Amino acid sequence: MGAGAAGAATFGLGACGDDYFSPATKHDKDAPNTLLLITDSTRFDYIHRFNPIGRNKTPNIDALSRDSLTFSLAVPEAMPTGPARRAFLTGVRSFPYRNYVPTTGLPVGPGWIPIPDTYPIVTEVLGEAGIETAYCTDNPFLIGPRFANFRATVDRIKPSFSQGSYRFLNKPFKHPAPRSMIERYLLPALSDTVEVGRLRAMVGWNSINRLHDDQYPTARVVRSAMSLLDNHLKHERPFFLGVDSFDPHEPFDAPKVYQQAQGAPKGIEKTQGIIPIQPFETPYSWVVHVDLDDETIERVRELYAAEVSYADAWIGRLMNKLADLKLLDETVIYYMSDHGITLGEQGVMGKDGARAQWPIYHVPAMIRHPEGKLAGQYSDYFASNHDAAPTLLSFMGIRAPGQMQGEDLSVLFDGRDPPARPHFTACYDDYVLAGDRDWFFISDSEGRLKRLYDKRKDPLETNDVAAEHPDLVDKYWKVLSDEAGGTLPQFAASGAKPVIGG
Repeated sequence: MGAGAAGAATFGLGACGDDYFSPATKHDKDAPNTLLLITDSTRFDYIHRFNPIGRNKTPNIDALSRDSLTFSLAVPEAMPTGPARRAFLTGVRSFPYRNYVPTTGLPVGPGWIPIPDTYPIVTEVLGEAGIETAYCTDNPFLIGPRFANFRATVDRIKPSFSQGSYRFLNKPFKHPAPRSMIERYLLPALSDTVEVGRLRAMVGWNSINRLHDDQYPTARVVRSAMSLLDNHLKHERPFFLGVDSFDPHEPFDAPKVYQQAQGAPKGIEKTQGIIPIQPFETPYSWVVHVDLDDETIERVRELYAAEVSYADAWIGRLMNKLADLKLLDETVIYYMSDHGITLGEQGVMGKDGARAQWPIYHVPAMIRHPEGKLAGQYSDYFASNHDAAPTLLSFMGIRAPGQMQGEDLSVLFDGRDPPARPHFTACYDDYVLAGDRDWFFISDSEGRLKRLYDKRKDPLETNDVAAEHPDLVDKYWKVLSDEAGGTLPQFAASGAKPVIGG
């Protein structure tokens, strides 16, 4: 007994000594670096390589796509920003929001919860395997109090509090601009809405802290990443780096040179001098309710395109930095957006769960292999955001926790196929989405209003044909119910929309 106790004591001391700081798991000795690159609210059709007749140029994302395997039918499994980030970072599906509980400090609505304590977090798994981790972001939710558990898992976290309109979510800004300074941005129809306070915070912050083009939020995020690469990560390989830009999110206020490149002022900007950088009341408005004429809608689209082009320019700088440090050919890059945005289509401006159609769910996604494998090729696999964590772990030779539900897409670069995914399923607020290469289906989670679109004949999804194809409506409803575990959750009709059944 005495010897056994002594042995146990010795073992315990050893566990509390050097071994305590040793990696709990291992990574491959020749593991590449990994870079998770995210841009918010980025539409597939505003990337020039995917839409050559589009309105803007994105030479750097285009170049990244030419060097990557590009997923032409990528769909986030849960939207908008908060739920999408949770899937990126944990590899666990948020669909169908069955665990939603209204949470102070986060927006009201299904999906808006922190990362549960029981979920794996990719940066924690990487850290346990001895990988140096870093994350740069201006996402106002990730740098707020509800995602502190994620930030605690990162070795080097670089938050940027530069999204003035959203400082109330993390670090409230105490010097808002006077009302007179925002009139040039404020649509008359929004003069008595929450957007007044948001614009005052944004203009106030910008007037103090955003004096040059390289002080815009995207630039701050990328400059932080480049600084980390220069001063730390190039010496600590293999590493994981997250570069997560909240832009091109609204307000659409890119530097003037990018706005001017889209054309002369038109619509309300030309007639009243109002630049429509915030063209809806968050999260969305009907076009008729904010009095947007066709010329103003066109100008909004141009301002959004300017935001995308500005983000693209800084992505180019990031790629150049990797190349200058001779890291580009040692690094896997996984790029994807969390969702898109509706810019007048279906009569909506913004993000409405009931109209979460192709401008919302179809996003750019690509993986660049450091050895150039599958460069310039396309895959029609329904890649999603919850695939990011297990894929990046696999590239580094780290086994993904069993709780992660995404697929390992690294197998594609070895000539193998991931498990079949013949359709996608997703959710936005209390609406559920399903589709494949031929059809798109959307419904509220109670199934009261089911809509179906023939994507071959109607790629813009303007003609609901549910009444003509009841068998297909039943098919996709069953797909959604089955993937939700047999039933879909029911949410209260108003207020915070808590789960009340299902």
